[in-house]
Amino acid sequence: MSLSAIFILDSKGKVLISRNYRGDIEMNSIERFMQLLLEQEDENNLTPIVQHGDVAFIYIKHTNVYCKIYIF
Repeated sequence: MSLSAIFILDSKGKVLISRNYRGDIEMNSIERFMQLLLEQEDENNLTPIVQHGDVAFIYIKHTNVYCKIYIF
């Protein structure tokens, strides 16, 4: 496993800061992350790690800002 990208998002999913280290993360994956996060919130099953396929989304939320890290 290695770090692929880091994105800092606002509470609506808008990218504030990003760094794509390996170039293998598409910008539309941010939309998928927000969908997965909303699904978890609906189920009251929030965890800091969200697995989707072979991608792990790791995030921290602090004062309505998300820091999201992709690991493959």
